[in-house]
Amino acid sequence: MPRELVDDYFRSKCKEIAYSELRQMSEQLSELGKRLQALNITFESPEIPLLGIKGGQYDIQRFIYWNFLKCYYNEELGWNNSVITNFDWYSPSNARRYTQAEFKQMGIDNKLDLIHFHVEEACFGARFCKKFKKEPNNGTK
Repeated sequence: MPRELVDDYFRSKCKEIAYSELRQMSEQLSELGKRLQALNITFESPEIPLLGIKGGQYDIQRFIYWNFLKCYYNEELGWNNSVITNFDWYSPSNARRYTQAEFKQMGIDNKLDLIHFHVEEACFGARFCKKFKKEPNNGTK
């Protein structure tokens, strides 16, 4: 819940700022994520159901990322990919949220086959492919 409120706030504000300012904020968020990862701290969080926070063992960067603020950083992907990931997250003027069922239904409505479905704390994603009509086998190739 807190993360969704922050995301909504930044997305609305990002419509009003210049590309260079959004790029700078994206770099700052990436730097924050990088520094939090470098701390290499894990802790046990209590469950806070009203805020949608699950209890359990967390890396401090992932805890903040999943629950409060997208401060994405992935050392394997590098600095530029981390920055553009943060940029892309806050730059759409037309972002929507869907439940898993709604997302899967969009595939069905568009006649797509679900190939893979991925779920993690802050999101889910899928791979779909176009359904192909099977040609009747009349004995020829």
